[in-house]
Amino acid sequence: MNSHRDTSSPGQGLEFEIWAALIKQSQGTLHLYLPLLDRGLDAVLHRMTDGRYIPVQIKGRGQAVEGMVEIVVRGDSLVDDSALLIGSFMRDVPDQLDLVVEEGIFKKLAARDVSQGHEIYSAAFSMHPNHSHWRPYLVPRSQLAVRILGTSVAAAVNARPYRLEPSERHNSWLGFLGEAEVIRRLAQSPRLDLFRPFPDLEMVEVLARDNVTGAFAGLQVKTATVAHPYGEAAIQVRKATLTAAPTTWLVGLAWLDDADAFHGECLLVPAAEIPKIAIDDGASLKINRPAQSGLGWTRTVASWPSCTARFWMRAPEPTPPGRPSRRT
Repeated sequence: MNSHRDTSSPGQGLEFEIWAALIKQSQGTLHLYLPLLDRGLDAVLHRMTDGRYIPVQIKGRGQAVEGMVEIVVRGDSLVDDSALLIGSFMRDVPDQLDLVVEEGIFKKLAARDVSQGHEIYSAAFSMHPNHSHWRPYLVPRSQLAVRILGTSVAAAVNARPYRLEPSERHNSWLGFLGEAEVIRRLAQSPRLDLFRPFPDLEMVEVLARDNVTGAFAGLQVKTATVAHPYGEAAIQVRKATLTAAPTTWLVGLAWLDDADAFHGECLLVPAAEIPKIAIDDGASLKINRPAQSGLGWTRTVASWPSCTARFWMRAPEPTPPGRPSRRT
């Protein structure tokens, strides 16, 4: 756990106040991903109008001094200059304003000091600013989604590449196990920060961020049981959620009943390539595992180390973790 983060109940409550506001205001044009491991980022927002992933940190203050709210941030917790920092007063006040600024700009404009050997940045603002240099970055709470979208919500809704209602997803045991296996494998790389959607609204079920390059890869995980005696298996991808975004990948896992484990190789396909290798199956696209292939899938398979390393550009190959172990 990052020791510099406010993990108190008020701090966590503030985060979910902001997440709820963004989900409600954006009408589905901002999708929220929450971290599975705290490495400095509180969330990632997926802006559906242009597909951009936006890292976010929330900083709160519970008291105001002479009407001023002071946000204090340690320098080593500002992990990405392109990430959004949202600073907020943690009490209900009329005409609530939040500070919304990229971390790189925040560091340029904030007061800088050193305390106990640590670099400290601070910003002070009021709910009724006049001449503050923070004024361009102060946003009414009711307009948070508009600021992050960069346009009106109505325009963003019309610009979405597709529209989805929250899916009634009832993941089977095997589907849940497949997602957990992919997360476990990716978590072995210290370069990857992992996030899950909240709520689950789109193709991406696991979001990986390379904390060295800042690159993102969105993953959908599909599982299939290898049927005997011919070794056939198939996975299906809903057309309604399919995207051609270059940051999105499909990971397919083949479950071996006799071994009580997943096959040692996985299917790894860029989402844009799925229509080229899949069969049209009505509302879904189906990818078959050929009988007697001897592998998880042919042509597009990757070993687990390769599967992990290819999720981001220029990443070093992780140490091979070996085959999945049996359940007990």
